[in-house]
Amino acid sequence: MKQSIVSNGLKLTAFALVTTAIIAVTYAVTEDQITEQQIQKRLAILNAIIPNSLYDNDIHHDCTKVINTELLGSKDPHTVYLARMNNAPSAVAIETTVPDGYSGKIELIVGINMQSEVTGVRVLDHKETPGLGDKIDIRITDWITSFTGKSVTTENHKDWQVKKDGGQFDQFTGATITPRAVVKAVKNAVLYFQQHQPALFNAANACEAENNQPARAEVE
Repeated sequence: MKQSIVSNGLKLTAFALVTTAIIAVTYAVTEDQITEQQIQKRLAILNAIIPNSLYDNDIHHDCTKVINTELLGSKDPHTVYLARMNNAPSAVAIETTVPDGYSGKIELIVGINMQSEVTGVRVLDHKETPGLGDKIDIRITDWITSFTGKSVTTENHKDWQVKKDGGQFDQFTGATITPRAVVKAVKNAVLYFQQHQPALFNAANACEAENNQPARAEVE
């Protein structure tokens, strides 16, 4: 009986070790491929929200990290990708958090040119209800493209609301909380850019290709 228990224990241990080794080898083999896929996905998103005619730099490796709870929705660092043309600032892509989505936080990235006009917005992550709040996702509807070309000014400040609240943006049937929260977050991202434009382009590069160490975020 005792020998049987010991034997089974040894077999289980050996099985666990072999399984762990297989997982480790698989991860090592696919790690670079996964990283490359993530880079290509992020580049595709950046190209979707900032026209490639606006920049000639390696935008994926030209960025800064910032923290601004009030306008960017979280105390966590957010990445701001910097677009330049002939070494002159031309646009940014600001990652921002929607803290008050219906089903939790929503992660966005907002493209903005030097005239403070939105060049595009995409959802990076969300948990909104299928068929309702998930209409913010470009794969479901094109609602998120309604921000393109718009800016925030003293005159149109109140227009940055859903129509139900007197603004210009459509809400979804049966789901007003999600679009209301996204409109507010995009507006705040534009306000953040307007307030910090020079500092963003003068900040240290946090995304250099050869630098794999996390950079310290600037608290603004």
